[in-house]
Amino acid sequence: MTKPYLLWLIWQNVSTRQRYHVGNLIHSDGLYVFQYDTENKHRGLKEALNNGYRPHLAFPDLKKVYVSDKMFGPFLRRLPNSSRPDFPKLLEKYGLPKDYTQMDLLRATGGRLGTDSYEFVHPVYINGNHFDFDFHIAGWRYYDGDSHLEEISYDTKLFLEKESSNDDDPFAVKVQTNNGLLLGYVPAFFSEFMTHIINEGCYYQVRIEKIDVHAIPQLRVCLTVNGEFNTYFDDISRTSKDLVPVQVV
Repeated sequence: MTKPYLLWLIWQNVSTRQRYHVGNLIHSDGLYVFQYDTENKHRGLKEALNNGYRPHLAFPDLKKVYVSDKMFGPFLRRLPNSSRPDFPKLLEKYGLPKDYTQMDLLRATGGRLGTDSYEFVHPVYINGNHFDFDFHIAGWRYYDGDSHLEEISYDTKLFLEKESSNDDDPFAVKVQTNNGLLLGYVPAFFSEFMTHIINEGCYYQVRIEKIDVHAIPQLRVCLTVNGEFNTYFDDISRTSKDLVPVQVV
């Protein structure tokens, strides 16, 4: 039995720009499984439905578990065509090997299209007491991120700070440099998890994983967070699945 490969399906409200974790795509033992994530959590499906979300036309039943031995057509169409002349360079850009899987490519590209507001992200990864996740800085273009590109590098020291006064997200976590420069925020679908990490005093590090000046603004800077649970939080993570929605291996 192989380890399941899990990706979260994220939907964005184009009016408010807020993003929600609405579903899960899993690849395991040759089968693809898609289902909506019905856990009652911050920036989850319930909040999305209350803020204008409607089920994907190809997956209309919120309670059904969809199973296929091939990648679902609506998701397959989100992948770049392997016959395009620049495809080898595309793999190189995303750091993918020649034996990449469709899930690898979907994760790397996010499966983004200009015609809708869906994207795929990899969830928080937990192995023992270690956790890690990566994300593109949310709000980059709203905080004049481009004007600060020359001020940051892969060696720039960053830290994360809660912003409990944020009206849009009670779990908001700011991304700042050590000299106080605000670059943006942790995406809201990760912010509750990161808030608990900060509240419980867990050890973690945050660093710049990639800077791509040619990418669209919201994909210019990608960060990686990795750390370890302390004993108390580790107990919580194993007994309260609705508190910490993650991929456990």
